[in-house]
Amino acid sequence: MTSEQLCMGCMLLLADGDAKCAQCGYPVSGINPPEYLPLRTMLNKRYLVGRVLEIGGDSAVYIGIDTQDNSRVTIREFFPAALAVRKENGAVTAATAEQTYVFEACRTRFLALARAVARLRDVLVVVPSYDIFNENGTAYSVSEYCEGTSLEKYVAANGGKLAAEEVRRMFLPLIEAVSVIHATGVLHLALSPKNILVDEGGSLRLKNFAISEVRTQSGVGKPSRVAGCAAPEQYKEGAVCTEAADVYGLAASMVFALTGYMPMEATQRSKKDTERILPPDVTDTMPPYIKESLQKALRLSVEERTPTARQLFDELSATQAVASLRETEEKPVAQKKKFPYIWLIFGVVVLALAILAVFALSGLGFIGGEEPTVTTTQAGISMKTTASTQALVTIPTGNALFDVESLLGQSWAVVQKKTMSGDVKAVLKGYEYSDTAPKGAIVSQSPAAGEKVERGTQIEVIISAGPVANKMPDLTGWKEAHARLYLEALGYNVGESLLLSVSSQEKGSVEKSFPPAGTDVKVGDTVQLYVSNVEQAPETPAASDGVVAEDPLF
Repeated sequence: MTSEQLCMGCMLLLADGDAKCAQCGYPVSGINPPEYLPLRTMLNKRYLVGRVLEIGGDSAVYIGIDTQDNSRVTIREFFPAALAVRKENGAVTAATAEQTYVFEACRTRFLALARAVARLRDVLVVVPSYDIFNENGTAYSVSEYCEGTSLEKYVAANGGKLAAEEVRRMFLPLIEAVSVIHATGVLHLALSPKNILVDEGGSLRLKNFAISEVRTQSGVGKPSRVAGCAAPEQYKEGAVCTEAADVYGLAASMVFALTGYMPMEATQRSKKDTERILPPDVTDTMPPYIKESLQKALRLSVEERTPTARQLFDELSATQAVASLRETEEKPVAQKKKFPYIWLIFGVVVLALAILAVFALSGLGFIGGEEPTVTTTQAGISMKTTASTQALVTIPTGNALFDVESLLGQSWAVVQKKTMSGDVKAVLKGYEYSDTAPKGAIVSQSPAAGEKVERGTQIEVIISAGPVANKMPDLTGWKEAHARLYLEALGYNVGESLLLSVSSQEKGSVEKSFPPAGTDVKVGDTVQLYVSNVEQAPETPAASDGVVAEDPLF
């Protein structure tokens, strides 16, 4: 098979004599824009470049094919339009001499991000990357080609909007995965219906990670933002984005799925618009907790917004749904029982207070005369009151203390909205893995149950992240240093490697691991690598315009 037999639009075989591809309609005579790589360019002596799929942010994205196994791939080339130009020989350089430093700094950030995303290959929503290299004076990352359609097109093809429960079901795995991605220090900053894919199985996938400099008002060219899904802080020069920016993008994408249109751009919204971001015809068909969670996640103020994807997941989880349903079912019953007695109780209280006032005034001889005053001191504050006021009001002589209730085993999704006696509330301090406590359950608290605390005290809680047992990855053929970094990124401890005198791998590469690939291994466990100590005949390195290509992945 030659490159001439392939469609450069979809990398599938062309039929003889066709003027355009029967699969995707791309013309055989098609070309890429002149500032981008020409069709059929070979990168790293392995990847055949097809048409440009996307342009913007820090990259140009091409469809391609891995000629070693004829699999389709996506090739991302570091090419920020505001900083880069392409020379006639294909090399990419800074647009001006003054921009050289910024160009190189951003290229370094691009490589670091590509390596971080490559380590996320076990996070199912992330389209896996498997090669990173330098060539043409710039950097490239290669990932698997993901079959699917954007959420934007999927919603349009399914009636223009989706039901609330379907949206919740589709997004929960994505939100949970984003919380895992955040734990590695990676932010996406462009979560939107354009960058969320729906695969053939109906699951959501995530694409188009980019350096933060091109997603914010950093001065590196015109920011690449999706209007309606970019958080307000992404429009502020010098602002530092946090996980809350991605929470905003997730919630905005859910609103799109529910309504069929993007929310109003953050810079054009007011605080009141948050309450109206979902129309009544949509909110009437969903549980109140979904509406409340989305409104909180879309608040303009970072301080008032849902801070993490994990908290958004908790608020939308099945546990919260059950709690909300139970509250809805019980609330009318409670109101029905109490209602007939409200006015009776109110009348008795008013009558009792009136009688007490009359007796107090007549008994102390103040009726018709001037009321003397009494000074009471409480917590260092002098307070002047009348005798009649004292007859009706009891002023506490010290700070009241309240017993801390036990929160152990309770669901954080329920407890976080609960106000306990003395305005005591729980705050999330962190997570820990547990084989016994269900995910989301509180496993420890401070202060402990039974302790006495002052009004308004916050109880710090640790909640269960659930059991953790990942499959040991197959690292055969990886460089030892790369394998170590990858395993450490997954949370394992890596022991001293054992050197093998007989191995089919190059010296310094992994032959196998213990536990073996495919075995369940818990985070924090120690694993060991068996590494080849056998000299192998090295392959001739690929030339790349004087730039030595980096090893794949790291």
